[in-house]
Amino acid sequence: MNRSTHQLVAGATVGIYLADRERMAGATTINPLLGSAAAALFTNLPDLLEPATSPNHRAVFHSLAFAAFLGTCVHQLNQWQPQTEAEKFLRGMGMLAVSAYLIHLALDFTTAKSLPLVG
Repeated sequence: MNRSTHQLVAGATVGIYLADRERMAGATTINPLLGSAAAALFTNLPDLLEPATSPNHRAVFHSLAFAAFLGTCVHQLNQWQPQTEAEKFLRGMGMLAVSAYLIHLALDFTTAKSLPLVG
């Protein structure tokens, strides 16, 4: 998949999720748009860590094992009860970054090369 596909899917997925959460809470903010933009940027992290210099560029940071590690990170972030506004911001950015990264891996998983187990 190319960069723009990753950005479109990550941005749309996160934006829709955040907008739905706000709708259920009866709120309306700019957060779904900001989250969508952040996800579109964060989804490129795997290719920054392991640039697509060849069709076989997928290693540790594009692996199922790393996806499982990131799943643990999401769980830990979800359990965290931030006390300050700075901590709330860090938790939110962490959730966005990890979610966007996992969206990238999910899209790569659907390609012919898929993802290696470990790398």
